[in-house]
Amino acid sequence: MAFKQVLPKVYQNFLDRKILNLEISETKATCDNCLRARDKRFPYTYKANLKCCTFVPFLPNFAVGGILKEKLEGHKVIEKIIDENRFALPLGIFPDFDYQYRFTHKKQKDFGNREDLLCHYYDKEKNRCGIWEFRGVVCTTFFCRSDYGKSGQNLWTEMNNYLSYVEMALAEDCLVMKDFSPRDISDQLVFLNKKDFTKSEKTQTTIAPKELKSYWNGYADPKEFYLSCYALVQKQTRASFKEILSEQGLNLEKRVLQGYACLSK
Repeated sequence: MAFKQVLPKVYQNFLDRKILNLEISETKATCDNCLRARDKRFPYTYKANLKCCTFVPFLPNFAVGGILKEKLEGHKVIEKIIDENRFALPLGIFPDFDYQYRFTHKKQKDFGNREDLLCHYYDKEKNRCGIWEFRGVVCTTFFCRSDYGKSGQNLWTEMNNYLSYVEMALAEDCLVMKDFSPRDISDQLVFLNKKDFTKSEKTQTTIAPKELKSYWNGYADPKEFYLSCYALVQKQTRASFKEILSEQGLNLEKRVLQGYACLSK
């Protein structure tokens, strides 16, 4: 199976064809039949109705727009997050501080087992991801066990590093195209992977309207903003994308291909 068949489709117009066409198939760790919910050889198992979905990903602005545009099941959650003044910012939608604090301070065996950590976008009725076509990078590249052993895990680590860079580069480029300054962008990055929390932040699930408005640079409709970001990314070509990637991103591409060259089964 080519990697492009499992990669969110938004990336397929501009990623390196060598990466898109990598032949890699993971048959052991699958979302439809959770290996870790049934294989007792792991140090601990997951609950079958939670799996490794006890994690809320950061969703970049263009992916949020894609979810809204395609009306995936998770678009209802997205709209509620926006309407409730939660952590929906121009750069994307972040897990709120309350969740980040609980996730950061979980015990090892809580992952895969604590229902209060279940992803907001998870479809409980269908027992699967509600935003699969635009799922986050961590969700795309996480496998609790690889068909290819250690070399497979190494490849997915390189893929995660690369796609994380791609995801953020595209999201930031959307803001640059919409006249956000470097300072505007950096002010939003503090919401990502937060480690230190004040007492009030430990239970914070919303942002005060006045503060939230200050991040939006005059844009009044977040939903339309996200849709426009998706449209911008859809117009990317390989040539324009390479300019966004810069040398660092191109080096990460090379590391993915090197990791694949070392793959053994």
